Amino acid sequence: MAFLIVIYVILGFCVDLFAPLLSAETERTLGKPFEKIYAGAEKNEDSQKLWQLLKGLEEVMPEKREPFKVHLVKNRAVNAMALPGGNILIYTGLWEEVNSDREIAFVLAHELGHFANRDHLKSLGRGLLLYSFLALVIGSDNSLTDFIGQSLAGVHMKFSQHQETMADKYALDLMNRRYGQVTGAIEFMQKIAAKEKKGHLAYYFSTHPHPETRLNIIKNEIQKKGYIIGSEEKKTLIY
Repeated sequence: MAFLIVIYVILGFCVDLFAPLLSAETERTLGKPFEKIYAGAEKNEDSQKLWQLLKGLEEVMPEKREPFKVHLVKNRAVNAMALPGGNILIYTGLWEEVNSDREIAFVLAHELGHFANRDHLKSLGRGLLLYSFLALVIGSDNSLTDFIGQSLAGVHMKFSQHQETMADKYALDLMNRRYGQVTGAIEFMQKIAAKEKKGHLAYYFSTHPHPETRLNIIKNEIQKKGYIIGSEEKKTLIY
């Protein structure tokens, strides 16, 4: 047993090291454990508009990748996810918070930043190996395996504060490429910061920077790069 644990740890570090080098085909395979999370995603005019916004951002990405997909998932959490295989999840809880296309475009661009930096693969590590081992031993359709796979999605999203900051900066650059301005970024983060009850100290060991910290970094980046902030347009997506 001790030998297996040592092998497990060693393989985990190998995954962390080589995950960013994985091919798109391998990434799609790694993304299979997460498919059930968005299997029942909303398919309506809202999700179609999300897809259009995503495609517009994807067209101006500096690096070329296989097409991305976005899923509108019914969940009260104000959150979004970048999952292996080019899948982006937008929770309806977050969806209800945005008031314009540009705000949701910033969220999509942020998730694309995680893909561009390969954060979504770097964070998988040993967790994916555990899932693969269980799937091999007890089957991929087992309820325990499903539970582990869905739990991994939560762990998987815990990027470092540095990764989150870099994703925000990538999002600003991508929005500037797509729209010629970064309208929506500040508005979205102001909204999130206003709802945050925890103080900065509570975020000291957190994976995400405090919303106010993120907001200040975004403002500084806009000023540094000379990005334009235009007028907001109401969200055209249909409720």
